[in-house]
Amino acid sequence: MSDERFPRHERLRKRIEFKKADKNKIARLVTRNLIILAAPSPHSHARIGITVSRKIGGAVKRNRVKRLLREVYRRNKQLFPDGYDYILIAKRHETSLVYMDLFQEIARALGSHTWEKGYSSH
Repeated sequence: MSDERFPRHERLRKRIEFKKADKNKIARLVTRNLIILAAPSPHSHARIGITVSRKIGGAVKRNRVKRLLREVYRRNKQLFPDGYDYILIAKRHETSLVYMDLFQEIARALGSHTWEKGYSSH
C-alpha cells in the first residue's frame, strides 16, 4: 500500500516559503488550468503549495479546486520529483473541472520537463 497521506512537512504553508520558491524557481510550466512553479528545495521530498485566486470564484469554488489539487498530489506523489518545492496556481475554473483533467495536465506538464538531481543554492 502506497503512502497516500499529505503530512505537514510536504506542504508549503507560510508566505515566506511561497516567496522563496517563486524567487528560486527553475521551471514555470503553464497548462490549460494551472501554472506550476518548481524550485529546488533542501528537503529530500517534494513539497507543494496551492494558490487559488478570488478571480476563480467564491469560497466554495476555490475550496473545490484546492481539494482536487491536493488529491492529485496525495494519490500521485511519484509524479512530483523529490527535492523540489512546487506551487500550483489555478488560472481559471470551469464548472466541468474534474480530477482526471487536473491529473492529466499535471502528469503531462511534469513529465515533459527534465529534472536535475540534487539541490543547488543559487
